Amino acid sequence: MKGYFLSDYTGKEKETQVGKLRLGFPDIGPAQVLTISEQLIASQEKLSAEPIDAIVEWIDQTAARWCDPNDLIREEATLIVPLISGISREMLQIALDDLFLQLRRPMLMKLLCDALGDPRCLDQFCPLPSGIGFSRTFGPRLITQIFPSNIPGLSITGLVMGLLTKSANLVRMSREESLLPSLFARSLKEVRPDLADNIAILHWDRSDTAMTEAAFQKADAAIVYGSNTTITKLRKLIPTTCRTVFHGHKLSLSLIGRESITRDIAKKAALDVALYDQRGCLSPHLIYVEAGGPITPLIFAEWMADALEAISEELPKTTLSPNEAAQIQQLRATLPLKGGTVFSSPKDLNWTVLYDPDSSFSISPLSRTLWIKPVGDISHVPSLLKPYRDHLQAIGLALTETRQDDVIPQIAELGGCRICEIGQMQKPPLTWHHDGQSPLLPLLRFVDWETS
Repeated sequence: MKGYFLSDYTGKEKETQVGKLRLGFPDIGPAQVLTISEQLIASQEKLSAEPIDAIVEWIDQTAARWCDPNDLIREEATLIVPLISGISREMLQIALDDLFLQLRRPMLMKLLCDALGDPRCLDQFCPLPSGIGFSRTFGPRLITQIFPSNIPGLSITGLVMGLLTKSANLVRMSREESLLPSLFARSLKEVRPDLADNIAILHWDRSDTAMTEAAFQKADAAIVYGSNTTITKLRKLIPTTCRTVFHGHKLSLSLIGRESITRDIAKKAALDVALYDQRGCLSPHLIYVEAGGPITPLIFAEWMADALEAISEELPKTTLSPNEAAQIQQLRATLPLKGGTVFSSPKDLNWTVLYDPDSSFSISPLSRTLWIKPVGDISHVPSLLKPYRDHLQAIGLALTETRQDDVIPQIAELGGCRICEIGQMQKPPLTWHHDGQSPLLPLLRFVDWETS
């Protein structure tokens, strides 16, 4: 089984045990990465001449296959990916449904129209909205993308963004996450072979500086996901002429008004927590629950425990790392000594609800570990979050409409970039402004043709 994608590669491979399978990876070094980059740039010349409408159509046809649970390549993914990544088959099915429904033609066109107004400006000069002059848009020849190993399918979205800008894509994946985007590239090749020629999916060790530096050397743009420490190191390896988009560590949380505390909200919040085991930037670490209503925050914490236990049967959990297990066990032991209450799964460390009367923000060790904290009034929350404004991503809300107009403007000032209903935190639209940025505009170069 190939754990990579290189169109028409016939060179040597080296096998590596990944999870329960042995995967083959190309046996290459920095010189070969430079050659691959040159081949991708050559393929991009042809891609740049394709109409954007045709590119959208080819992506849509590929996504349609993945939306069909009986399609052979999707069946292959759902059987094999859990064996190497540790994600349950049930969770992968949800992830694939959410992902590929977003990659159909209507959403792709909405994404392009939101960013560009007229997507045809990727093909030709188009009139400016002012009616004076024209403008055309060009994507990078080559984008090098570095992805994390926490969210299945994130790399596929990145590949689609690259193709929509008519760019070739050199992608570095972890071993555990390399198979899913490789299968997507293979399905894309079956729909349109020369479109897939603009994709290379590789793996090399994060400590291999020479490989990483070679991967960036010929790129016009770079998209990097990782910890703040990783990003600091990679900045030094990226040429100054390369356009860069960095996605560092972020935090998300939820707010529940006293009038909105229900068991149904607990079930929706449990889905936000359980999907991807809180490993993504949209996963809530904490829920602030407003006191003073008929249902107390402590009772809501009990309901959250019931909801997490129920959802654990539907969405089995990924295996814990030893470090995660140690952190969770420590919190379970120490919180009661500080006046808090712990609700925990009856078996192992499947889930944990930490009810803490101290309203200061707390970061979760993840893996379905959730803080519940009471606040006297939702209006107090913005002051509690100010120290974290540079790290906030999404805020899930359960508030009556009459209170949203007062609360949402305050939240919007805090530095996050997404406010949504509880239960939808892990399901952002393709068009969402990740880290507050347009998903396409940072990659594009505009050329204005001025006329009198």
